[in-house]
Amino acid sequence: MKYATALLLLTVTVSVAEISGDTIAGYLDQIGEDLVYERSDNEFVLLATSQDTVQVPYMFILVDPEMEGCLMVALTPGVVPEAGAERTAALETLAQLNWDNTWVKFAADSETGEVSAMYTFTTENGLGFESFAVMLNVLLGTVDEYWETLEAF
Repeated sequence: MKYATALLLLTVTVSVAEISGDTIAGYLDQIGEDLVYERSDNEFVLLATSQDTVQVPYMFILVDPEMEGCLMVALTPGVVPEAGAERTAALETLAQLNWDNTWVKFAADSETGEVSAMYTFTTENGLGFESFAVMLNVLLGTVDEYWETLEAF
């Protein structure tokens, strides 16, 4: 009987740890009214309002309950040139940024050259609001820190 109770508690603990799109939506809502986002199931697009009142995306969040993971992708002003010495310099800069940053990783889209910053983490043991907010701030803070470097590509 003790083993059956322990197994039941373990099963309940594992199922409670699952993070869903609803969890992430709740966390985004907790951050505040200034945060605007669109949701499609487990995918989120965070939007900023430009000076001419147009909403533009600046971050994507994807939560995958089956894979027990979450991916945050922040857009940057960086675009890697198609060819030449400028391309080489931009790719070397991205490699250095990735070396210098423990948590956030930068990548360039192979088709468009657009540079994004990514943060991927496991949700297998759950995810609290404080941890989520810290991860969001680390990603956005890192993009902000390197904005001028990325803009110079």
